[in-house]
Amino acid sequence: MGGSTMCGCHSDAGPVERSVTGLDFVVTGMSCGSCATKVTEAVRGVPGVTDVEVDVATGRLTVAGDVRDADVTAAVSGAGYATTRS
Repeated sequence: MGGSTMCGCHSDAGPVERSVTGLDFVVTGMSCGSCATKVTEAVRGVPGVTDVEVDVATGRLTVAGDVRDADVTAAVSGAGYATTRS
C-alpha cells in the first residue's frame, strides 16, 4: 500500500486544535451580571460547548467541551468583549 496515509475522512487543512476539557480565558470589559449573561449566552452558542462558567469579579471564563479556542474568542468578541487565554 503506497501513497498517502490519509484515510480520506480528514480535511487537508491541517490539524485543528480543540479542547475536550476546560479552556480558561480572561475577559475584559465585564462589569456586572448582565455582562456575564451576555458572554455566557454567546459562548453557549458555540458548537461543541458543554459548559460555561463566568466570574465577573475575576474576569475569568471557563469553557468545557469539544471546541476551538478561536471559536470561543470570536463568540466573546461578538458579544462586545475582549478575551485572551489565561
